[in-house]
Amino acid sequence: MVALKVVIFAVVASFVVISVAGQQETPTDLVETARTFGHHFMKRISFAIIPGAFVIGAVTTLLAALTIVSMNGLGVGVILLILTIGQMLSRSLPIAHAAPLSAPYAAPAPAPLPIVYSHTHAQQPVFLEKEW
Repeated sequence: MVALKVVIFAVVASFVVISVAGQQETPTDLVETARTFGHHFMKRISFAIIPGAFVIGAVTTLLAALTIVSMNGLGVGVILLILTIGQMLSRSLPIAHAAPLSAPYAAPAPAPLPIVYSHTHAQQPVFLEKEW
């Protein structure tokens, strides 16, 4: 019975020594053998940083342009809204009519004579009228 206890103690002690010896690695060994943030991961992420930064810059530029265009459209919409509200108010408010004229209505003056554009050596000048 004592021999069995000694064998079990030796097996357990050997497992403890092996596990402790396996955990005592240097920090550089941990970086090289790490599965998540090891040397290969750092190499991959360094290659991915430049395209990722380009994509983020391009998306930011497109969002800025979209914001400017949206603000322009919003400005035009606000101007049209103000004009519409002004038109609705002007139609709904009472109108002050102008005072009637004291003088009776007079007909417009007669049209002026046609302009003399050129003349010939004949006795009567040639009158040319403007065609507006």
